[in-house]
Amino acid sequence: MNGQQQPRWRTTWSMVQVGVLSAAVIICIVMLVVGDHTLDRVWAVALVFFGIALLGHTAFLVWTRRTERDHR
Repeated sequence: MNGQQQPRWRTTWSMVQVGVLSAAVIICIVMLVVGDHTLDRVWAVALVFFGIALLGHTAFLVWTRRTERDHR
């Protein structure tokens, strides 16, 4: 981060997105398990997409927290 702190709105927005993406991942898993199995491929692709996005936002939050902690 080049020694700069992230704006508070950016980390707050990323936390909101982590919550929404977590819900989306859970919904995809539930639909894969108990759905009618005609849309399994769609739910699987959605699960991969939302999972990658969730990992990215989680990594951003962890990286931001560690960087801020190290600069204090």
